[in-house]
Amino acid sequence: MEAVETCVRRQALAIAARLLAGHRKDDRTDYQGATLPCDCGEVARYKGRRRKTFLTALGPMELERAYYHCPACRRGSFPRDESLQLAHAALSPAGQRMCAASAAVASFVEASGLIRELAGLPLGTQSVERTAERLGREVAAQEVTDLPTAAVAAPAPAVYLGMDGIGLPMRKGATAGRPGTRADGTSRTHEIELVLMWTAETRDEDDRPRRDPGSVTYSGAIESAATGDLDPELSASSQRVRREAERRAFGAAERQVVSGDGAAWIWKMAAELFPGAVEIVDGLHAKERLWGVA
Repeated sequence: MEAVETCVRRQALAIAARLLAGHRKDDRTDYQGATLPCDCGEVARYKGRRRKTFLTALGPMELERAYYHCPACRRGSFPRDESLQLAHAALSPAGQRMCAASAAVASFVEASGLIRELAGLPLGTQSVERTAERLGREVAAQEVTDLPTAAVAAPAPAVYLGMDGIGLPMRKGATAGRPGTRADGTSRTHEIELVLMWTAETRDEDDRPRRDPGSVTYSGAIESAATGDLDPELSASSQRVRREAERRAFGAAERQVVSGDGAAWIWKMAAELFPGAVEIVDGLHAKERLWGVA
């Protein structure tokens, strides 16, 4: 039965890939005329059509695209690649999503195996690594710029903001020269600063608060929370916390609660970012009230 399932799925996906490729082959709307403005400010000229094989969720698929070349900067462009979000990879958007989801929960080697086993896509380890790291850079850049442009109504009467730091085990090369708490004075981890936000209007059968389903958001990175009293800028971690608070309209909530484990840097950061506007509690001793955890 497994052999039949695998064979039928492979053949069905191959047929679907050919049908989709045939539809795209007949579509010549990516032709933008004899010339096209180039990013360098000059004009790129049409040089015919080029073929390339992309790896999609249906399997390999060959596409034919209009090609433009700019003699000034000597760069080429494919309008169809831009419109189909294929400009930076030979992997389709659906394939990139599979890659990102797998790489987020496993190593690049394991992610490659998962994609091959579950989706039947021959995506190598290096391809997974390149795709995951590129998407990670895009997400990091978007996290900085994707802020609300207008006031956002508070999602609930009370909004909770939690902060913490955790050591992430790293390979030796990534911690070379980094002082740590090991017996030889070295470190095997990098500190990740995390911020999470949630609401807790939901009650259980005993009328105890529970985090509202779908209300939790996370943001974090390997960055420093340290800042001196005379530093002109907030630390990278403080800026991340402030951005997340803006996204979740933390300042618009009737009740604003910052929760942590009692570390001094958390209370210092909360005082810098939300002076006089929040209730600060020790999350370790208020779990039932904040998280609904016995």
